[in-house]
Amino acid sequence: MTRSLLIAALAAALATGSAAAQGRPNPHRDLRGLPCTACHTTGSWRDVRFDHRSTGYPLRGQHIAAPCTGCHDVGDFHAAVRTCSSCHQDPHRGDAGADCVRCHSESGWRNVNPQDAHARSRLPDLGVHAALRCEDCHPQTGVQPFHSRVTHCVTCHQAQYAATTDPPHATLGIPTDCEQCHQMNTWSFALFPQHDAIFPIYSGSHAHVWSNCTSCHPNSGDYSVFTCTSCHTQGPTTQSHQGIPGYTWDSNACISCHPTGTGGDVSFHEGIFPIFSNPGHGGAWTDCAQCHVDPAVRQNVSCITGGCHAQGVTDPTHQGIPGYAYATPQCRSCHPDGRGGTFAQHDVIFPIFTGAHANRWTDCTTCHPDPSSRQVFTCMSGNCHPSTETNGHHQGMSGYTYTPQACLTCHPDGRKP
Repeated sequence: MTRSLLIAALAAALATGSAAAQGRPNPHRDLRGLPCTACHTTGSWRDVRFDHRSTGYPLRGQHIAAPCTGCHDVGDFHAAVRTCSSCHQDPHRGDAGADCVRCHSESGWRNVNPQDAHARSRLPDLGVHAALRCEDCHPQTGVQPFHSRVTHCVTCHQAQYAATTDPPHATLGIPTDCEQCHQMNTWSFALFPQHDAIFPIYSGSHAHVWSNCTSCHPNSGDYSVFTCTSCHTQGPTTQSHQGIPGYTWDSNACISCHPTGTGGDVSFHEGIFPIFSNPGHGGAWTDCAQCHVDPAVRQNVSCITGGCHAQGVTDPTHQGIPGYAYATPQCRSCHPDGRGGTFAQHDVIFPIFTGAHANRWTDCTTCHPDPSSRQVFTCMSGNCHPSTETNGHHQGMSGYTYTPQACLTCHPDGRKP
């Protein structure tokens, strides 16, 4: 009897509880077929567990701890908007755009990487700028001007511009377009590429041999004042210029002969002996000492130093030339401009620079086939006086023979008898 009463009482209690639960209103208007157990457990309605990954929007970072009602209307979970602004008030008032993830991440609003944010902007954070905070350039007052025009460097660096004394930017009127000379890595090393149009210091022989402006400009108040002699000391410089007309160890003299910092202008040499224009010597030398063996006396020259006009080559080409000697004075007497010798004395023996044979030959061997004996000659080499034509002109002439000696006997000056 007692056992039956207990069972009846328990059944009545369960029936009452079930009825009470079924009578509680459902706060979810539209679950789209999801069962209660997709979120709730039998332990408690408030013990909510839902795999948000199934929605295609996994919760990360700070979103993991957010309550469901922070983003959802519990009446219809599917009505949630995925934009940041639907849940978060925009402190930038729309100026930074609606795409918060360009700067922020779900790990926290204050976890901002300026470099990543700026990499997609008109002014990437480079060099020392990478260590700046957002508020260093974007003041926390009023509407945040994130999308205003790119700020000029001098807006932030006016104090550095005014305080700079080497060179004094303000005094010299140096432009405030800082990026023309400076890089974002450091202020301490500035580039002034315009200098190469005045005097090359980033290219040529002076590149990388100076450290700052004062290396050449000792007066920071007047950059038209310069010096070459702080590097080009007097001893070596004077030694290398011995015998150069008008040389003085002076910066203005340096720039007058070396306007681009390269080898000096010695165009005056052409009037003495052509070394630039003459095909024989133009480009055939690299240093004054190749011909001027005594730097103290530039009048002392040599034509036969080094590999120039070696005797083994020069002697054979001059065999039989009257008065030839393998000596510099003899070279200059026959080759005053460095070109092939004229040997004007030949016209006394036989005219080759005047008369019918002028400009009809190119080399001594045209007429002198044996370089060891200039007395040996020919009148009929190559296309000169071919036998058929010559024999025809001399038909019926007494004693005619087709030989050089017969030619010279009747034509001692190369003209018709």
